Amino acid sequence: MRNNKEESRQIYRREDTGEKTYIPAKPRISPYEKDKLFRVCAYCRVSTDNDEQLSSYELQQAHYKQLVNDHPNWNLRHIYADEGISGTSLKKRDEFNAMIEACRRGEYDLIVTKSVSRFARNLVDCISLVRMLRGLVPPVGVFFETDNLYTLDENTEFMLSFLATFAQEESVKKSEAMNWSLTQRFKDGKLLTPALLGYDRPMDVTGRYIKYAPLKINESEAKTVRFIYNAYLSGWSQEKIAAFLTDIGCKTKTGGTQWSSSSIGYILTNERYCGDVLTWKTFTSDFYEHKHRKNRQDRDQYLYKERHDSIIPFETFEAVQTLLENRKHYVRGRLPSLQVIDEGIFKGFVPINHHWMNDDPGIYYNISNSVNTVVKVRQIDKSRFSAFDLNGYQVVRSQFIQVRYEGPSITVSGGKISFNIFCMRKFESVGYIQILLHPSERKIAIRPCREKDTHSIRWRPDPQRPIYSKTLSCRYFGNALYSIMEWNPDYLYKIRGVWAKRGEEQIIVFNLVNAVPAVLVERKGQDDPVKRRIELCPEEWIDDFGEEFYEHTLENGFYYIAPNVEWRAQVESIPAPGIRQYSSITDDELQMSIADLKGGAAEKDARQSD
Repeated sequence: MRNNKEESRQIYRREDTGEKTYIPAKPRISPYEKDKLFRVCAYCRVSTDNDEQLSSYELQQAHYKQLVNDHPNWNLRHIYADEGISGTSLKKRDEFNAMIEACRRGEYDLIVTKSVSRFARNLVDCISLVRMLRGLVPPVGVFFETDNLYTLDENTEFMLSFLATFAQEESVKKSEAMNWSLTQRFKDGKLLTPALLGYDRPMDVTGRYIKYAPLKINESEAKTVRFIYNAYLSGWSQEKIAAFLTDIGCKTKTGGTQWSSSSIGYILTNERYCGDVLTWKTFTSDFYEHKHRKNRQDRDQYLYKERHDSIIPFETFEAVQTLLENRKHYVRGRLPSLQVIDEGIFKGFVPINHHWMNDDPGIYYNISNSVNTVVKVRQIDKSRFSAFDLNGYQVVRSQFIQVRYEGPSITVSGGKISFNIFCMRKFESVGYIQILLHPSERKIAIRPCREKDTHSIRWRPDPQRPIYSKTLSCRYFGNALYSIMEWNPDYLYKIRGVWAKRGEEQIIVFNLVNAVPAVLVERKGQDDPVKRRIELCPEEWIDDFGEEFYEHTLENGFYYIAPNVEWRAQVESIPAPGIRQYSSITDDELQMSIADLKGGAAEKDARQSD
């Protein structure tokens, strides 16, 4: 090791006496050098599109022409200019990007611009572009006039980085100031509401728009808006509405006749059509890339109610939002009707649409109570069952009894209801069923029904196939059920039911009060872990074996009804009395809306032709 170091020292100490020729490097070319002809392009940019900035834009172009005239060796071939474009991103700066591509093709030797901030306000973009231009053959330099900086000079990158960082931070401060200004404006109710289909911005006597003034309805356009809402509520898809409007030549706000599904979706979700204004619905999430995203409480918002005259009633707008949410989950058709059974053993039970996007338990109570105006007196004739008084006796819960064949049961998790094979076998020949809920009595029931009945559910798609348990997805109804029963959302619940048949009528009823909580536990030590359900004992079961005999009898009254009394288990449901139904449109009303729309369009075309 020591010998190697000594040999290295001797090599460096030797004097090379051999013949050599000195070849000097080419001197750096300065843009001020008069012997070199530069192919030059200039770039200017204004950051907004108001009149004052556009005047600045014209002055910049005149300035560059004069600057080139002062340098006889500069051959100005083109001036690139972007109007109203931010410098923090390269996107949408069409002229700037065209200039860079021309440099890549070797068309220029020099780019002249006012300052680093005009070239780019993004530090990364500025440095990377300058390095790329410097590496071209031949290299392309950038001359920043006010900064007196030429990028092909040595040791310029430090100063360039400093100036680019300063320009970037300046943009950040401007953005923060603009956001603060918008926040204060929204807070004070100074809303800039651009005109949209169905509305116009009011003008003063001089023909100038009145700032912050409420929108005014344009009745000829409002007919189109009303038709869109009516058609969607009647079951039309956004695509079908757009195709229809295109076919009849209906005009958009910009005067075109081509409609798209997205434009229909924008109209259907815009709260301004019911007179409200919601501020800051989207915001710029990425300052450098100018990416916009939906505001999900990332920025303060203000909802101004009845800011201007409405085209669409609030109830109709609310109904459309519910229908849109349903269709996001591939639920087609019109809005579900709110119905209740008003007679028979299922009086007060509510037919459930398990796809309905509503998790408010209050609506189920309101519907059920709409036919239960008389308080039910809970009493029983004890002599019917025994000569002895059975007070104090309990009916043992089926969960405590080991039986060979389990009866009907359902398992409820947050988003699913599963029916066991016993339920499927008892309804083996049934094509469709209804799920019924009585929130006050804490019961769920299922009964056979026809396909056309309210909220019918296909029970067995193929009767020829083997019988399996059935699971229904019901995320929102599941949430409502957990709220009604005050269940722990971390648990799933199993409820055993009672199957009963009288004549041609058969039903299965599940008393939710007797639900058994369970947890899923993963078996460890296996290559493919399997989750096992472990049932828990509710605390209220610790001190008893089951329900009091007479209480059990009342809870299962349908089972103990006298043989000569009809169940009337197949009574059809009716619209819930006194409950506001979701807005719906009949076929006749839709046809009237179409006729009104076509008539308005023909009248407008006639006026334009005159």
